[in-house]
Amino acid sequence: MLDAFGKNGDMGSALVLFRQMPMRDVVSWTSIVSGFRSNGCFVEAIRFFRDMMHHEDILGGVVTPNEATLVSALSCCANLEGGGALIQGKQIHCYIIRNDVELTVFLGTALISMYGRSGCLGNAVEVFDRMIVKEVCTWNAAICSLASNGRAKQALDVFQKMKRERTWPNEVTFVALLTACARGKFVELGLQLFESMSCEFGVVPKMEHYGCVVDLLGKAGLLEEASKFVDRMPFEPDASVLGALLGACKVHGAVELAYSVGRKLLELQPQHCGRYIVLSNIYAEAGNWGSAAELRKVMLESGISKIPAYSCIGSM
Repeated sequence: MLDAFGKNGDMGSALVLFRQMPMRDVVSWTSIVSGFRSNGCFVEAIRFFRDMMHHEDILGGVVTPNEATLVSALSCCANLEGGGALIQGKQIHCYIIRNDVELTVFLGTALISMYGRSGCLGNAVEVFDRMIVKEVCTWNAAICSLASNGRAKQALDVFQKMKRERTWPNEVTFVALLTACARGKFVELGLQLFESMSCEFGVVPKMEHYGCVVDLLGKAGLLEEASKFVDRMPFEPDASVLGALLGACKVHGAVELAYSVGRKLLELQPQHCGRYIVLSNIYAEAGNWGSAAELRKVMLESGISKIPAYSCIGSM
């Protein structure tokens, strides 16, 4: 029941039921922690995890977290911003070491992701190197951690090692690899990897992969190639793909292309204030004040207001 409530997003009912239970074991506690995590309530999940670690049942016994509990808690730490999440994640890691908890594939992968998202690459690599058994999710976590922290060359080196150890890449692997190529501006290699997805590895590219290639070409200033790539897509580009192209237009001052892409984006997301603002800023930077003012007017007439402290670039 606890698990069912969590999967349906009804954490209120889950908590009521949990508090009514005369006996609560690790499965009960984990169901609540996992429920909060799956519903994006990461702070509540970590708070509940801490309560579990200090809880004693009516017989005076403590509740010992299992692998699922620790993985859920680490996942929450990975998804939270700020030093507090990292501190909590390190405390969980210390608990694992202190109690000789087996570093399973899922537990090790969760630790790598947590450290990677916190920018602690040394810790992430250390955990990765200590792991005896590595599955594709483990390799993906390592590649993602390196790629997202500006270590594009190292991320690509890990992929080569992954292939040598005969671990088959999946969709997530190629998102991470294409992201690394985009950040490192390895255009030719990125395009080769994209082609190899289906030809060599049998992985069918999805919208996210196309978006990564557009980002790759856009970051390198190859806007014409990026635009042609979008036109050749086997399906209609979504807002993420067009948003990547619009962001590149802003960086490189491609006003005419920005106009075309921006109009398509506004048709897809007519209530997205960030799209109006980015396009308006592009016009303003090019000295096209009339078009910039027109977009601002459309925003006001449509009742679209800018979100406080909103980052247009971050929305891409």
